[in-house]
Amino acid sequence: MSLLIKEDYIHYLWKMKLLTLHKFTGKNGNHIEVIDVGVHNEQNSGPDFLMASIRINDVVWHGHVEIHVMASDWYKHQHHKDKNYDNVILHVVYKNDKPVVQNGFLIPTVEILEGFDWLHYSNYLNFFKHRRAILCSRDLKNEHLNDYKQQQRKVFFGRIERKSYVKPGTFHQDIFNKLVARVFGGNTNGDHFEALLARHTEQIENQNYSVQLPLKIKNLAPQWPIQSVSELDWVRKGHRPQSNANKRLDEWQLFLKNYRIEEEIAYIGQKIDVTATIMRLKSKLKGKHSNFIIDNLIINALLPYLYRCSILSAQTIDPSEWIKIYQNLPAEDNKITREWQKIGLEIKNAYESQACLEIYQQFCVRKQCLTCQVGKKILCK
Repeated sequence: MSLLIKEDYIHYLWKMKLLTLHKFTGKNGNHIEVIDVGVHNEQNSGPDFLMASIRINDVVWHGHVEIHVMASDWYKHQHHKDKNYDNVILHVVYKNDKPVVQNGFLIPTVEILEGFDWLHYSNYLNFFKHRRAILCSRDLKNEHLNDYKQQQRKVFFGRIERKSYVKPGTFHQDIFNKLVARVFGGNTNGDHFEALLARHTEQIENQNYSVQLPLKIKNLAPQWPIQSVSELDWVRKGHRPQSNANKRLDEWQLFLKNYRIEEEIAYIGQKIDVTATIMRLKSKLKGKHSNFIIDNLIINALLPYLYRCSILSAQTIDPSEWIKIYQNLPAEDNKITREWQKIGLEIKNAYESQACLEIYQQFCVRKQCLTCQVGKKILCK
C-alpha cells in the first residue's frame, strides 16, 4: 500500500500539524515532541522543512526535517551524498524500512504507518482530482473569501516584483519593452513575442531603440526565430479575433511608433510621478489604441516598469500608494477573473484583479494549495 502514498500528503500532514498530537515514539524508543514544524522548503533542493525544533527525550534540537514515503528513499534520492542534509534532525516516513545514517549520525525516524487515516487520504486525493480552474471553488465559503482578501496585498506585490524583475545591469528600456511585448502577445503568444523582441534587440544593441525597434519588429517578423519557434507556432485558434497574432503585431508596431520610453526616462531620472506618467501615455495613445489595450499597457507594463525604476533609482514610493494607484484603474476582465467572480469574489479594480490572477497562477495552476492561505484552511478540515 505504501506505493499509493504521495509524499506531498505527508508534507501536508506535517505542515498542518495533523499527525496525532504531534508527539511520537521513535523506532528506537525515543520520545519525540515537535515544537516547531519549520519552514516549508518549496525549492527543488534541500530538506523539506527548514529550521524546525523538536524535543527528543529531554533535549531540544534545532535543524531540518526530511519527509519520505519509505525511509530507504533517503538513499534512493542520494541524500547520503549531499551535505545539505547533514543538519537533518528528524526523518518522517510512512514506513521505516531502513535506518538512515548521515555523516555518522543515526537520524531519528518517525513512522506514521500505524493508524494511517485512509479515508482522510482518499478525500485529499479527490480534492486534487477535480479539473476546475479553481480547485477549491465548491468548498469556498464567505469566511474563506475573507482569508483570500487578507493575502491580496502579499501576492499583489509579489506579482509586480516577479513581472518587473531583471538581471542587474539591464537597461531601463529593456525592462519596459519586455513588459510591452508580453502585453501585446497576451497569454497565448506572450512568450513568442518576448522571444521575438530578444532576437531583434540583439541585432540593434546599443542603437536607437525608438527608431530601430518598430521597423525591426515588423520587417523581421516573417523570419521568426527559425530553429525553435516559427511563425506557424503562433497560437491562432481558441482566442478572440482581437487577440490574433498578426493583429497584435501590427498594434505593437503602432505603439512603438507613438510612444518613446526614452522620453519618460528623462522624467524618471528627476522624480517618478506615476500619475503624470500615466496621463502622458494615455494622451499619446488615445484614438490610436482601444481603451482595453491602453489599460492593459498601464496595468501590466507601465506600472511594473515604474515600480522597478523606483527601486533602481532609490525613489521610495510607499506600498499603500501603489495599491491606491491600481485601485484607481479598472479591473481586468478575462477568463480567470470571471472564474473568481462566479464563486462570489467581487473584483472592483485592477488591484483586486491583479491579486486574483497571481493567486490563480502561483497556487491554483501549480496546485500549491498547501501554501495558499485559503487552501490550507479548507484542506485542514
